[in-house]
Amino acid sequence: MFLLYVDESGDPPNADEHYFVLGGVAVFERQSYWVNEQFDKLQEQYFSGQYVEFHARSIHSHDEPPWNTLSSHVRREILGTLYRTIAELHQSVVLFGVALEKVPRGGSEPASRAFEELCNRFDLFLKRLHAKGDTHRGLIVFDETRYESRLQTLLGEYRRVGTRFGRVRNFADVPLFADSKATRLLQVADLVAYAIFRRYERGDTQYLDTIVTRFDTEDDILHGLVHLTSQVNCVCPACATRRRAIA
Repeated sequence: MFLLYVDESGDPPNADEHYFVLGGVAVFERQSYWVNEQFDKLQEQYFSGQYVEFHARSIHSHDEPPWNTLSSHVRREILGTLYRTIAELHQSVVLFGVALEKVPRGGSEPASRAFEELCNRFDLFLKRLHAKGDTHRGLIVFDETRYESRLQTLLGEYRRVGTRFGRVRNFADVPLFADSKATRLLQVADLVAYAIFRRYERGDTQYLDTIVTRFDTEDDILHGLVHLTSQVNCVCPACATRRRAIA
């Protein structure tokens, strides 16, 4: 089974933000232990004997302990190390993300539309594995969110009726929800979502550039990163690879 850990970045009601993002990290069930171990070792490296959650926005804003006690240089070093660690995870670990520009979309609420796209991309990934004789079910694990009941209902509908892309057939059950303190993998999902948000909302590419090769890719097409935008000629990695494929 593949587990897709997902977190969000951006606030749909916030009119000052242009994007809502979902970011995720998919791991084969036996790899989850080792990913947690790698990030626990990073904690020991910087905060020996103290449990610290790695949340990108908290590190960047440095407005709460322990980040408010560290210099900008050290915080940048830690963020850089975290993203390099993601980039160097086991090859079976695959990233997913959706950057949704908050423009009117036929009544679709941003979180619901982004979730539909994420489910479809994860399902396609599992279908490709099945076609290669490597069959797995998938399970989504979300950080605790205000959308819990809505997203559970949506995935049930996607399995019974389908998305705008067709039915999803490879999920073991509805999404589960957990506290990010319980698993480093939700913290990795937070880092992925933040990297995507910084790229599309702020034009800051440094974090996404570090991990972009780890998004689900086949035949040089970046399937795992989706940019839903009104921009016709967007040159971001997600849009550029799809345009090349069509051409």
